[in-house]
Amino acid sequence: MFCPNCGKKVDEGSNFCQYCGFRLVSLEKMPVKEVLRNTLIRRIEGIKHRNPKIIEAVVLKEKYTKFDDWPPFELQESEALSNEAKALKVLKRYEYETRSWKIEIFGDCALVTFMIRYRGTIRDLDFDVRSRVTAFLVKHEGEWKIVHEHWSRLPKPMP
Repeated sequence: MFCPNCGKKVDEGSNFCQYCGFRLVSLEKMPVKEVLRNTLIRRIEGIKHRNPKIIEAVVLKEKYTKFDDWPPFELQESEALSNEAKALKVLKRYEYETRSWKIEIFGDCALVTFMIRYRGTIRDLDFDVRSRVTAFLVKHEGEWKIVHEHWSRLPKPMP
């Protein structure tokens, strides 16, 4: 099937276009926990495809904050999205897998946690990182948006 927004070929059964982030199915047809998980997966796919527009589409820009597992390790507020957009310009390769998802819903708020291992190349530096991720989302104008993310690297195992 093809995305009606960007025209690129996407896998059958996809909920969102992996290239532009366009929603391909009605959210009303998906269980809420799946919508929340897909929101975080869209965000990670934005990294993979080096597309800051996909990332911006899933966050509540005016409220978004982030603790990243890359420098700067300080709380990022209004600069968070621009810092990430700069990093995406020098990202050459990115692949990931996630596991251990836990999703708790509190009315129009949700807390999503999971583990991620991601590998790739930024500039000429190869990386292989395992992190814990916690995201706080709110329902805003009928859509779930990420308000805060906390990415925390796991220590490398001892040899």
